[in-house]
Amino acid sequence: MKTLAKFMLLLILIGGGAGVWTYLQLPEWAIKSHTLAEPAVVRLQKGMRLPEFAVDLEQSGIIDSAWKFRLWMRFYQNYARFQAGQYRFEGSVTPTSVIETIQSGKVFEPFELQFVVPEGFTLKQVVERLEAHKAGTKAELWAIAKDKELLRKYNITGNNVEGFLFPATYSFEKMPSAVTVFEKMLETFFKNLPQGMEQRLQGVGLDLRKGVIFASLIQKETLHEEEMSKVSEVIWNRLHDNEALGIDAALIYGIEDYKGDITWKHLRDPGNPYNTRLHRGLPPGPIGAISMQALEAVFTPTKEGYKYYVLKNDHSSYHNFSRTLAEHNRFVKQLIQAPKKN
Repeated sequence: MKTLAKFMLLLILIGGGAGVWTYLQLPEWAIKSHTLAEPAVVRLQKGMRLPEFAVDLEQSGIIDSAWKFRLWMRFYQNYARFQAGQYRFEGSVTPTSVIETIQSGKVFEPFELQFVVPEGFTLKQVVERLEAHKAGTKAELWAIAKDKELLRKYNITGNNVEGFLFPATYSFEKMPSAVTVFEKMLETFFKNLPQGMEQRLQGVGLDLRKGVIFASLIQKETLHEEEMSKVSEVIWNRLHDNEALGIDAALIYGIEDYKGDITWKHLRDPGNPYNTRLHRGLPPGPIGAISMQALEAVFTPTKEGYKYYVLKNDHSSYHNFSRTLAEHNRFVKQLIQAPKKN
């Protein structure tokens, strides 16, 4: 009652019409939400006075009125409960939610290291990205990626962690060691690996490493999840018929210092173990980071008799799938003759 009396006295001092409007509208204002165009960060310094902080909130776009905020705080909240620190707001906010966040002390600590591993990213690309973020030197990062003890810890066969670095956004509040970064990516992979996956792979004649190799081919060959089972069928059919897979993504992976063009020399190079135009079967290792959708596609090939595919001529990044070489060659001709995209 004392708070209400003080509030009414202030309204009288403000002026009849404006006072009544404020009395009726201020509670509604306190719970009215608005959406921030982009994340906003504001810092409450120790000893900072309410009028100054209210202005900072308004200028950051977190609230729309500093004086309404001050009025609401004066009569309905306790500014002394606000905890100093840096706060980050995004999406939909209300004055009430802003107050609750600052009273809770849920301060925003910027990440010292944050990076993204996209689907299909190779180990080489991951190392380059980590080096750019100063997570380690290139030599140090490569040494860890090939470390036998690390591979043994996660039961990874092969000579590096290629294919087992899960595509995701990784955030560290404090700069971690390079080993910690790799362990986080590996732990995330195995955390996301569906239960019973290794047994399912054994059921189709693959161990986990070969399953990851298979999935990495699918991942690299199509950008579209709905095409993954079709690509899977092509690979399975060619394996069953003991035909070369002819997957250029694998060929490119094995070319040192690839410049963007496949040459006849590349196509005829038997020294490239990833040259799936010459070497039959799966390549000797994964060729990039895989999604669990690509791994699942290994088990769910379509049953249409597909043995070939080539990009459509509409610049869509989708593919035409074929059962016969003659049909495939017609699609290849269409692609070659298609007008170039401006």
